[in-house]
Amino acid sequence: MTALLILFTTAIAVLFAGLTNNRSLLQPVTLIGILLALGATILDISGNSVEGWNDMYASMFHFDGYALAFTGVVLLITALIAGLSGWGFRNLNHTLGDNYGLILFSLCGALCMFSFTNMVMLFLGIEILSIPLYVLAGSRRDDLAGNEAALKYFLMGAFATGILLFGMALVYGATASFDIQFIADCISDGRHSAGMLHVGILLIIVGLSFKVSAAPFHFWAPDVYTGSPNLITTFMATVVKTAGFAAFYRLFSMGFAPAIDFWSMPLVAISALTMTLANTTALFQTNFKRMMAYSSIAHAGYLLLAVLAIGTEGSARALLFYTLTYSLATVCAFGIYMVVAEQNDDGSFAAFNGLSKKQPMLAVAMTIAMLSLAGIPPTAGFFGKYFLFTAAFAKYPWLIVLAVINSAVSIYYYFKIIIAMYFTREENAYSVSVPGNVRWVVLIGLLLIALLTLAPGSVYALM
Repeated sequence: MTALLILFTTAIAVLFAGLTNNRSLLQPVTLIGILLALGATILDISGNSVEGWNDMYASMFHFDGYALAFTGVVLLITALIAGLSGWGFRNLNHTLGDNYGLILFSLCGALCMFSFTNMVMLFLGIEILSIPLYVLAGSRRDDLAGNEAALKYFLMGAFATGILLFGMALVYGATASFDIQFIADCISDGRHSAGMLHVGILLIIVGLSFKVSAAPFHFWAPDVYTGSPNLITTFMATVVKTAGFAAFYRLFSMGFAPAIDFWSMPLVAISALTMTLANTTALFQTNFKRMMAYSSIAHAGYLLLAVLAIGTEGSARALLFYTLTYSLATVCAFGIYMVVAEQNDDGSFAAFNGLSKKQPMLAVAMTIAMLSLAGIPPTAGFFGKYFLFTAAFAKYPWLIVLAVINSAVSIYYYFKIIIAMYFTREENAYSVSVPGNVRWVVLIGLLLIALLTLAPGSVYALM
């Protein structure tokens, strides 16, 4: 709760600071607010300072180890994204304060999604997260692709919200409560309307699948990722993805776990379809952001395995580790892409041609990021997939075999970037200069990936 209050206060301060002429303070103030919230979260994890908040808001929030661990992950990732913002927002001076403020407000929604104990609070968290993003997706007002992205994101988001609300209403009708623990007790004791509950759960699955871009409800993601500003796409692919799956897991592990025999098969079908369709489609992409959009969809298919593994020891920790490693690699990849593509006005794979000859540090960083996303050992991404697949293997061995096959398929399109950087003739290489803030963010991201590679079990201590 302390982190949530710090972020909200910082967002208000940044919005008002954006009205002044001295806008050079906006990025430092944003970073300080995020780091203070991260420090408060670390103190909460190591102590018992949240008990007072838990007693005060027990009917809506519970700041347990699960909520605090995911809060730490998204705060860390957002701090790295804010570090990139000096480059990513350089052409948006007229709305700079608005952009920083909206990112912080969206982050407040993510924190609500980690700690809810009531479905009303889950809905509010999703809306607080989503509404600023509808604006941020179209923050380049003179860009037609950005306008299209914002409109598609808004329409699809509103549609998904309606389905989600309908599902929550049916669950309330079946159990007479929005409290997820009470719902679980009603299901266990048989004090519910089975037909209404099952339809409600299915609609909630559809609504949340829209939010996490799982197939066949993923069709908005490629266009929105491609049309949005690069920095906002990075935020969507990391923080928003993490928040969506953390909420998905919390709701189904605490509220709907007794009905797992009913909802597991629909999720199995969605997971299998998501990873297969996304990886297959990604093979034919030539634009980096569009490829990363389908990569993000494919990772949604893998992350659904954690939800399916509910009840298995280590499933929540596997979800935490996977989202952290995936987010770090994605931030590094997009940070490098921002510099390379925007300096040369080329968003295709050709933007990386000969990068190893011009900027070897960037080429090495991008290689590590791609290898981690592909799950190549011994990178942190490999351990993330290992923990996730191991957690779900006992229940769904054939699905894990399919996931391994899809991971092998993904190597092909991730290696397209590596081939462009190292095996393109020097005369085709672009000229690239690296801003200091991008260099530091990429180095910190690589350091964290290295630490997770050397000590993958260290993240487990957070939960």
